Amino acid sequence: MTEEREYLQAFDLARKAKKRYLKKALEKEEKEHLISIGLDGWDEKEREDAYQKEVLPYWDKYGIAPEKFWFELFGSRDHQMNPRFIPADIYFTELIPYLNNGLQAPGLSNKAYFEYLFCDVKQPKTVAIRIEGSFYDEKRNPIDEDKMLALCREHSGRLFLKISTGSSNGRGISVLTPTECSDEDIRKLFLRNGSNFIIQEEIRQHGALNTINPTSVCTIRVLSLLMDGKVYVESAGLRVGAPGADYVSSGDGGYYTEILEGGKLHTKVYNNLGKWRDHKGLFDENICIPSMDRVYDEVKRIHPRIGHFRCIGWDFTIDVNGEPVMIEYNVFPMLGNPQLVRCKPVFNEQTDWILEDYYEHRTWANNHRQDILIQ
Repeated sequence: MTEEREYLQAFDLARKAKKRYLKKALEKEEKEHLISIGLDGWDEKEREDAYQKEVLPYWDKYGIAPEKFWFELFGSRDHQMNPRFIPADIYFTELIPYLNNGLQAPGLSNKAYFEYLFCDVKQPKTVAIRIEGSFYDEKRNPIDEDKMLALCREHSGRLFLKISTGSSNGRGISVLTPTECSDEDIRKLFLRNGSNFIIQEEIRQHGALNTINPTSVCTIRVLSLLMDGKVYVESAGLRVGAPGADYVSSGDGGYYTEILEGGKLHTKVYNNLGKWRDHKGLFDENICIPSMDRVYDEVKRIHPRIGHFRCIGWDFTIDVNGEPVMIEYNVFPMLGNPQLVRCKPVFNEQTDWILEDYYEHRTWANNHRQDILIQ
């Protein structure tokens, strides 16, 4: 009993230390974002009054007094300080670990198995896979490295190698054009990317997306919430890579913008370098992203298959034939598009329900132990 008690005490201390570290790191990063954005034109007294009269009373019932800068940051687009904005430190260290069982994430988020989890959803065509150091063809038949190289050689167009575990936001992606590489170059690429990766054919995106950026696939990020047996689509945004980039990645000079009803795009965009700007010179304001209703229908249909995760960020695109294509999903979805870019609470009308459940009822607490909330 003594050893178990000491272990649990040590585990609890480690968990709390990690939580404190995450909070400080998030605060530092987002305060830098706020400085970059600037709040010119948003009266300081107006912000302070809204904070005192709306924000603090709303959070007081949960015993929390979040810092004002969170609400200034997330309200910077429209100069609206909404008390239901979720501060990033609370979102990442409290709510997401509560909504999503992080112990299940490593396996269920492995890109090597998406084709099995979502076998009836269109996805990029697989060329070959490496799992824990072993090589497989697209049907998961064991092969050797020479055969994997040969499978790549069968393609004249670009291939995308993606690290299949622990990667997101454009990290862990390499572009391979077999006709322009030697065998040695390709083998070095395999070696450089470790023991777990997937090689896929390039997606031919819809013409509407191609006019926005012809060199990289534009990504539709949809945030969904599974609650009481129903899937809610909370937000949708378009993520566009920098001009000339092969793929979308964080900090590449590309941008996010909100997808509105009917597939229209908001005319104010937030670039990956932390600045707001008008859409002019980026896309035609009359452009519409096609098949958005079909994307939403797919998300609602497949989210319950991975019910360990109640909040998911899905990445889709639309192919040349107007078909939704699932690229990946993220069980630790960022706040950038759903809250900052939209200038709306991440959980919309479900915000009160989620906060009350987390701070008061804990109805989901039995689904996984509370001592692993920060995993």
